[in-house]
This record gives sequence, structure tokens and C-alpha cells, in this order.
Amino acid sequence: MNPTPHIQGWCPGAWQPMASGDGLVVRVRPPLGRLTLHQALRLSRLAQVHGAGTLELSSRANVQLRGVPPERHAALLRSLAACGLLDADARSERLRNVVVDPLHRPGDGVQALALALHQALARSPELDALPAKFGWSIDGGYSTWLHGVSADIRLLRAPGLGTTAWRVQPDGLRWALAANNQQDAVAAGLALARWFAQRCLRQKAMGQRAGRMAACAKELESALHHPADENSTSTSTSTSVAWLADLPAGVAWVPADAVVSAQASEHIRGDDALPGWVPGVGTLVAAPLGRVPARAWADMVGAARRSGVTGLRVTPWRMVLLESGSGIAGSGRQGLEDAADPASSPHWITHPDDPRLRVSSCTGAPGCPQAHAPTLALALACAPHVPPGAHLHVSGCAKGCARQAPATVTLRAEATERGPIWAVIRQGTASQVNGERMEEAILQDNPGLLFAKNSCSTATKPRAPRSTGSPLPPSGAKPS
Repeated sequence: MNPTPHIQGWCPGAWQPMASGDGLVVRVRPPLGRLTLHQALRLSRLAQVHGAGTLELSSRANVQLRGVPPERHAALLRSLAACGLLDADARSERLRNVVVDPLHRPGDGVQALALALHQALARSPELDALPAKFGWSIDGGYSTWLHGVSADIRLLRAPGLGTTAWRVQPDGLRWALAANNQQDAVAAGLALARWFAQRCLRQKAMGQRAGRMAACAKELESALHHPADENSTSTSTSTSVAWLADLPAGVAWVPADAVVSAQASEHIRGDDALPGWVPGVGTLVAAPLGRVPARAWADMVGAARRSGVTGLRVTPWRMVLLESGSGIAGSGRQGLEDAADPASSPHWITHPDDPRLRVSSCTGAPGCPQAHAPTLALALACAPHVPPGAHLHVSGCAKGCARQAPATVTLRAEATERGPIWAVIRQGTASQVNGERMEEAILQDNPGLLFAKNSCSTATKPRAPRSTGSPLPPSGAKPS
């Protein structure tokens, strides 16, 4: 009844869009994670002319256009190139999978490091073997908000005012490379990436899947502690001496617990990014479920321009940060509130207690051909009933594309002869096995049941067969 969903194993781009149920999904990667106001307005226009009139914010700090007809793709590429939003080619676009800390400040080195990394990636042909989803993050250390963002290599700014030092940490490893300057940090990151690319080539030659950096953390750690074991049959140890020799002089391994946040006076408290004013940077505003009508996006940009905002930083939290032009607390806030106040518009979230922040959802049907039911309206209908501190995720199938982390409650659509029914997974993800089911009519009438201490949803269990196995094969790769 519910076939195994097809996992693409790669993310769409502008050069390489992904076909979906409503046309092509075209993902735009803003240079250094930032849009000028002109670029932001152009995206709104392009979404209306070439797409379905909606812009989406991804968990990789990108902007997506949906519903692009294949015959319009070439014209869209020309328009993106004209406003500086298109890489030179598909290879450059794929390698430039870098999330830049949206909270960066002038002179902290974050943007300079991002630019240096982008340039180095473009002239590194030996990285072509990296998996399609191989990614980087550059963290200025102002919050813990980037810690949950997927990245194979993390570059973290060392603590201290005016510091030029960085820590380069492979995902999953208990060690990081300490670099004294930007150039050494880029060189260390590229050395790690080259090692992983070579490992991927060897695995491919043996008919194995490459996976991600975290999957080989133990292997890498063994190579660090036993670099002279060149007779080992391990897929990595035999080349450990060579790539360790490529590290710049002075770069050394340090325990990962020595990688601390930036200057304490700069640190933003709280585990989750929330809408509102960020001192010294600007204003964060969220898009419900990461989706905004193109016209509402244009209205926001127009109001931001009138209030002195200098640009938009796209974040991995499905928010945009409106840069303050003056550095004065509150600059740009009034114009934003005029265009995006929830009392007058459903298209933006400006208050940290908005219940729509407690829900997430994939595109669902009919936009995604693998989804068994629409998801967006159900998620928004349930939002007012999700208690503070809890999270509801609504997934159209078992892939869980829009959220990989466990949620307090995850609803997964399943097909039945009488129409879709919803599997209820508590403290888990969309791919997990469970036996609890709810019909959509019950969810619509009594959404509070999802978070009741003694849920009466067990009464709906006989209405659909119990799940007898995981919806995903054990080896299925989960998308980021």
C-alpha cells in the first residue's frame, strides 16, 4: 500500500533543478548567504514570472522557487545570472554548499573566510568525488544555533576579541584542527575534504556507498593516532601520512571540547533561533513553514528598504535577517512590522511566541509526487494546539525531508483504500516504525489529542493495518 519512497541523494540547485509534482524545484544559493535588496526583489519577480509564485527558505540557507516549467528553466537561469545569483557552472554550485553564520559582524572574519573558502573550492578539481550533499558551515560563535545545521566540516571562530584563529572540525570527530589564521583554516579544511574525497573514490571502486564525514569519524581518529601504520588494509590509514603532511605548519589537533564559543559578551542565549531584534546585527523574521508568497516577500523588502535595511541574510532556520543600516537598536523594525505584522498578514512571523514556530512540514501533495496527502494546511491548523516547548512535524511520506531531528510528535501520511491516514510517532522521526494511527477528520476536529497526556487515539488503531516494518530500507540514505 505504501511503496518505499525514492530518495534522491542530492539537493536541487539552479543549474541542476529537481523535478517535483508541481514542476521544477530551483534552489538559489545566495553569495556568502546574503541578498542585496535588488536581488531579493528580483527573486520575488522571478517566482511570479517563472514559478508558482511562492518562495521557500531551506535548511541550508538557500531560497527555492517551485513550480518552474521545464521550458522556462533556461530563461530563469539567464535572469539569475544577470542579478549575480548564478554560479559559473553546476560543479561550482555543488561544491559551494556552505552555510555562513547569519549573525556575523563587521571585522570578525566570517565573510572573509567564506569568500576565501568559496574561491579555494572553485579551483580544487580533486574534490569532484565528494558526495552531492557534502557541506560546510562557518560559525562565528555568537550562538549555538548553527550546531544543529548539517555540515561535514565546521569552521568555528576561536574566542577572543579581534582573534584571527579558527577551529576546523570534521563532523562526528572528537578532535579539531587549530589554525592561527584564515589561510591556514582554509588549507586545513581542504586537506580534510581531499582525504574524504580520496576515500570516496576507493569506496566507489569497491562498490560501496561513500556516506558522509561523520560515518568515518572513528576511522579518521584511528589514522590520527596511528599515522605510521602504512601497511594497514583500512581504506583511509594508508593515505593518512600524505594528507597530514599537507597541513600548514603550526596547525595542530586539539580536543573538540576545547572549541568554545566566541567572546562571552557577544554570545546570544537560547537554544533555538527566534524572530526578533538581534543587537548589532538586525531583525530576524520567520516564514511560516518556510514558505512565503512572492508578493508578500516583495512587500517585506519594500518596507525594509524604506526603513533603512541594507540587505537580507538568508538563514538555515527558515528565517531572513534584515540587516540594520545604522547599528542602532531597533533600526528597521517599524517598517518590517508594518508589512509583516501577524495581525494583518499571515505571511510572516515576527514574535517569538507565535505558535507557528512550533510546527514544520514538507511540501506534501500535490507538490511532491511521493507524498500521500497534503501537509501544509494540517500543520498550520494544528499549530495553535502545540504547547510551548513542544514541536509537531507533518510529513507526507517516510523520508522526512523537511526535518531529520526527532519531534515531540511527528505525523506521517500513509495511503489506505479509504484515503490517507496519519501515523503518529512520538519523540521520533518520520522513518520510524509505530502502531498509532489517526484519521485526518479526527485531527482536524480534535488536534489537541496529539499532545494530551492520555491520548485516546488508540481507538483509531483498528481502522488501518499496523505497520509491520520500517517504511525505509535499513540502508536508505536520509536527505538533509
